[in-house]
Amino acid sequence: MPQVAPAAEIHMAIRRLALSWSAIDRDRRISAALLGGVALLLFELRFEHREVLGETWRSWIPLIYSAVTLLAGLVALLRWDAGGRRFMALLFGAGIAVGLLGFWFHTDGHLLAGVRGVLGAWRVPLGQDGGIKVGSKPPALAPLAFCGLGTLGLLICRPGARGSAAE
Repeated sequence: MPQVAPAAEIHMAIRRLALSWSAIDRDRRISAALLGGVALLLFELRFEHREVLGETWRSWIPLIYSAVTLLAGLVALLRWDAGGRRFMALLFGAGIAVGLLGFWFHTDGHLLAGVRGVLGAWRVPLGQDGGIKVGSKPPALAPLAFCGLGTLGLLICRPGARGSAAE
């Protein structure tokens, strides 16, 4: 039967982990957190696009982008000072393009009608569907989550951005 580590050893291990994390500059920590957001989107998109993946190539765009960004972003974090930061800026910038493209696809090119449809939900009484069958059309604004992550990533990783709050 394996021996359980004493509480003091567990406390020291957690303390070492916290110290090593705090030694990483703020911008790299924020970028890592944004990559966590990309990972969550990857898993959510795989679920939400499960049916449409067999119907159209367009549904693969956010999945491929997310997987590439996650893998390449992890490598870029390790090579932060050797061009990784700039590469992360490119990845996050591409996320904005993916989000805008998804917005276009989700609204069939009728961007204002898509926004009107979402805003119209505020007039529908609670507990009613407003005449729209759930799942009958893709959520118009959902792809803009990539724009949000991409914008935050660019703010942190853009060329000329400072490396930490202390600078």
